Amino acid sequence: MTRNSAQHGLTLVELLVGLATGLVVLLVVSQVMQSFEGQKRTSTGGNDSQTNGAVALYLLEQEIRMAGYGLFGPEGAYCRNGINIYKDGGVVKNAEPFAPARIIDGGAGPDAIVVTRSQAAGDALPLSIVKAMPNPSSIVTVGSDGGLKEGDLFIVGAREGNKVCTLMQLSRSPQDTGNGVNLNHNSGAGSPYNPSKISETFSDTEAYEIGDIAFVMGDGGMGRRFSVPPDGCDHLVESDPVVQDLDEVTCANSMRMVAQVVDLQAEYGVVDGGVLTWVPATGSWAALDADEILQIRAIRVGVVTRHPQFEKTAVPAAPAPAWMGTATSSLIAANPNYRHRVFETVIPLRNVIWAP
Repeated sequence: MTRNSAQHGLTLVELLVGLATGLVVLLVVSQVMQSFEGQKRTSTGGNDSQTNGAVALYLLEQEIRMAGYGLFGPEGAYCRNGINIYKDGGVVKNAEPFAPARIIDGGAGPDAIVVTRSQAAGDALPLSIVKAMPNPSSIVTVGSDGGLKEGDLFIVGAREGNKVCTLMQLSRSPQDTGNGVNLNHNSGAGSPYNPSKISETFSDTEAYEIGDIAFVMGDGGMGRRFSVPPDGCDHLVESDPVVQDLDEVTCANSMRMVAQVVDLQAEYGVVDGGVLTWVPATGSWAALDADEILQIRAIRVGVVTRHPQFEKTAVPAAPAPAWMGTATSSLIAANPNYRHRVFETVIPLRNVIWAP
């Protein structure tokens, strides 16, 4: 009988060689995949930063273009002599200038932009006062209700703009008396904008007469304020425009609008003698007077976004326009391992431009 030859498998050495080869291939594939994923995150992150920057500029442009809506008439600004504003037990403005758009300079940090306009659900046409208003009084009598409802804000002033305006809050629904519509603005828990004794609250209180006006601001407050809080949450946020101090706004007490925004800078476009110049909100332009407000025809805005992906090696710094200042350049230079994108635009204040 013939014996079959023995069948031989892989030797131990061959198994070890195959295993080593497989490990090398796996390592190479892993490194390739890791590199690919890193490039994909960088590419995707760049797209996110691009999108967020564009969205931030879009939101700012849409709102700033509307600055002053409802605050101007054929005779010009209704509140050229200033405005009285009270809220939550404190005086916010005491016959002080009333700007449609205002920049709060942040010094070495981000700026803030405050936009004031009517946010009425309907039109913002002024309502004529049909009955002289005693000073003080908790009732303003106008010809129609103008779509006002309880809780809405409205401003009382002169059509020619020669009186100090006063912000009021409707404490109950408009009351039609047959000889006009009464707008009640009593103080109380539900009316934080109404002081209990208006004549003792402000230094300059007006007696509004027949022919003067009330114009609707709506239920959305006095406007909108945009800023980048200093607490490091990297968001463009919206907050109460009445708040003055930059440090008071945090991501916790504001509404987050756009992520990855780390800086916001702005300048006034001022027309004096037919020439447009750009000035920061510092020096005499930090606290605007009535003449300066009417010279402001545009706002130049710069936004910086940062992708949160940390790069192992430093990336090329995003160049920022010189007008945005050293604060922006320092912010980018201090974070060389993060990718930044810089956006800027010029936004005209069309309601100011169209005003007489």
